[in-house]
Amino acid sequence: MTFLSSVNAFTGAPKTSVYGAGKAAINSLMRTAAIELAPRGIRVNAVCPGPVDTAFVKKAGVPESAMPDFNTAMQRRIPLGRIGTPGDIAKLAAFVSSDDASYITGAEYLIDGGINVNQILG
Repeated sequence: MTFLSSVNAFTGAPKTSVYGAGKAAINSLMRTAAIELAPRGIRVNAVCPGPVDTAFVKKAGVPESAMPDFNTAMQRRIPLGRIGTPGDIAKLAAFVSSDDASYITGAEYLIDGGINVNQILG
């Protein structure tokens, strides 16, 4: 079982308190479920994406006219220099859910291009 969380479970950002708290709750639930379900052979992990090129940003209120500047500013903060794709996240989720990850449970996987270790720059 793989939960979809967020880097916001680990960091704070303006106007994201409820979102971040919800994602932190998902990670806590994941850790408890990993312990409780392990005797049944059920593995439980969390994939925690950073910025990903989806409609989420538009729903968050960034005006269409501001998107190019927003994307440029975001890419400057990401050590790998690009915003993630849904495919990036799907590949990690597929791996963590596969038999190739049969000895992994209770893990939180940051997939964020390094932005979580680059917070003080911007």
